[in-house]
Amino acid sequence: MNRLKQLLALRFGSLGKLALPSGTGDSRRSSRQSGSALILALWLVLLLTLLIAGFSFDMHVEADIVSYYRRRMKAQRVAQSGMELAHLILAKMQDVGEDDIGADDAEEELLIAAFNLKRGVSIRGLRREIGEGVLELTIEPEEGRRNVNMLDDRDWEEILDQANVPEDLWPELIDCFMDWTDGDDLRRLHGAESDDPFYVRRGYEVKNAPVDTIDELLLIKGFDEEIVFGSPAGTSPEHAIRGIANWLTSWSHGRVNINTASREVLLTLPEIDEWIVDEILELRLGLDGEAGTRDDGFDSIDDAIGRIPALQPVRDRITVTDVHYLRITSIGELDHVRYVVWGVMRVEGDQLVPVYWREEPI
Repeated sequence: MNRLKQLLALRFGSLGKLALPSGTGDSRRSSRQSGSALILALWLVLLLTLLIAGFSFDMHVEADIVSYYRRRMKAQRVAQSGMELAHLILAKMQDVGEDDIGADDAEEELLIAAFNLKRGVSIRGLRREIGEGVLELTIEPEEGRRNVNMLDDRDWEEILDQANVPEDLWPELIDCFMDWTDGDDLRRLHGAESDDPFYVRRGYEVKNAPVDTIDELLLIKGFDEEIVFGSPAGTSPEHAIRGIANWLTSWSHGRVNINTASREVLLTLPEIDEWIVDEILELRLGLDGEAGTRDDGFDSIDDAIGRIPALQPVRDRITVTDVHYLRITSIGELDHVRYVVWGVMRVEGDQLVPVYWREEPI
């Protein structure tokens, strides 16, 4: 009997231990704590990864910005060196003759440029390697543009027609320009003086004097950026306005230099038909038909009229050799970064006196 009790006690005691082990609650709490710590660690790793990635991105962007500004600074220096090259060409222009060309092959391109510039012919796209960069230089006599302060009503009509400005806007544009530049307060039929609401709202008066720069046209009633600088990209060709700024200047003596004026500028002369313009553009290239060679341009007005008699009616409105102002455009390029320096210079002997200067990356 005692033996049976011992066996039962042993059996039930073992089952009790199997059914409810000691320490079960503590194990579950430990497991939950371990899982929470793992999740927290994963979030911490993710956060650190994002911070490192952000820091790396910022470092990369800053390095690119520094690299860009370094290249832009070098491109700027290359562009500015173009002005010194222009001074060199101007110095050579004073004494160069046709016999000097070919005497020194190393300088022949510069001598041809100086010789042609002396005859009123533009220098376009002269390229030089400067250090790590490339310089592209253009020098144009400002007489290749129409002097905006010397235009009459008919000249304005030709210019606005070439620019594709709607004809119904012409009377206001012309009269408002004339009212802006004349010396009195008498209002033209379609014009505007200082008491016009357009100027009253903007808080300034009519200048009653010639414009100093082409940008000043934007202050005149009727003129806007589209008329002055052209329609934005994407405008249909039928309605696109070409912009008049590239054909105008305020720094010439009024006569148009036919050795350098563009086709569009030549077409703004009321007395010149399109076929005459074609003759000018063809004959001024010389016998070889190539720009930038020693035979470019007409030697004189008599030479031009002798070869194109139809120019006789505009004899007093054209020139070939006047170089009183130069428009110099110098573009420096380095590793696809480009910087432009351009200005209008007054020629005083072998010196260039700046009258307008502008610099900007492009």
